[in-house]
Amino acid sequence: MVLMTVLTAAAMTTINYIIRDDDAKTEARRIAALIRLASEEALLTGRELGLRIDAEQLRFYVFEDETGRWLVLDADDTFRPRPIPEHLDLDLVLEGQAVQLAAAASAPEGEDDVMYTAPQLMFLSSGEATPFTLTIREPGAESWVLEGDLLGRVSLEALP
Repeated sequence: MVLMTVLTAAAMTTINYIIRDDDAKTEARRIAALIRLASEEALLTGRELGLRIDAEQLRFYVFEDETGRWLVLDADDTFRPRPIPEHLDLDLVLEGQAVQLAAAASAPEGEDDVMYTAPQLMFLSSGEATPFTLTIREPGAESWVLEGDLLGRVSLEALP
């Protein structure tokens, strides 16, 4: 019985190592799919969507016309906030400038929080999107680059 337990534990560890779902390639594919979906959703529904990437998570937003604010889509199952695996490093470049991906920030008391919660990437109902380059690195493994253009197209490729 003890031998079976040890063998089962060893097999599960091996399977979990082989079938990792938090490696750079899988995470890059996941982010690319979410960005494509957000771009299509904005176009089809006529809503402006956004994405904020910080050191700890991805958060999708919807623009509310009445208040002129971006609201987090935390109740939406598809666009819910998603954690970034701790062992991955992300680098975001917008308009040729590197963006500091700090931990999620809140506005200091008494200040407007729009600057602290506005998305870096926007997906407009017109089909336009914020051009970007997102590099996803995993120490000791292959790195991946996501590039998005003004027309909402996203490409994904491995770094040599």
